Amino acid sequence: MRRLFLSLGFAGVLGAQVPFHIVAVERKGLPPYEVTDRIYRLDGGQDRGLREGDRLLVKRGGGPRAIGHLRVIGVRGDQCETHFEPSGSTYPMKGDLVLREELKWLPEAGPLNADPLPKALHPAATPEAPPREGVLFFLPQQAELSPAGLKKLEAWVRDWGVTGRWAVQVPSAKALPATLQKRRAETLQAALRSLGVAQVRLETEPRTTEGKYDPAWIRHWE
Repeated sequence: MRRLFLSLGFAGVLGAQVPFHIVAVERKGLPPYEVTDRIYRLDGGQDRGLREGDRLLVKRGGGPRAIGHLRVIGVRGDQCETHFEPSGSTYPMKGDLVLREELKWLPEAGPLNADPLPKALHPAATPEAPPREGVLFFLPQQAELSPAGLKKLEAWVRDWGVTGRWAVQVPSAKALPATLQKRRAETLQAALRSLGVAQVRLETEPRTTEGKYDPAWIRHWE
């Protein structure tokens, strides 16, 4: 009987693990297009229980790790629109797999003859969730934040809240003078402080993205 219950439990989880797929990538607005302006359309909507605000995992083929998250911004009957929240330098493509975040693991089957007096177990350390990210672009040799860039910062602070940990990532590069890198970082830090964020850490690790303009990332951990 216990084997039957375990089998039914696994079948339910496996059935829920049927992935979504990215069926189209659309660009909104006017050029130059930014990565965050792209809309990723999935082959699932209200008919598969998705709701606006849901956060989903994106995987490339059979890869073991997720490349980031998709945030649902609009839902229709059989499709939905999402924005990408990257966790690295890889971005989604048409055909990539999308999973519900809470279904990225399967429960392990315990022994059938369990010890009637279970031993106390120390809770396993929970890995830190990846940060939310947004990317801005600077014109070559410029350190000023455009009105459109300031609007994006305002939207991120409004959506993510002023609490938690914030960082600006202005990657170091041979073609980027240290003084310009410092000015860009100070511009972003000052803008975030003016929006109510108390502390903003600076990150300078090398990182690249597509496009001819210089990127800078805004990162937030809850």
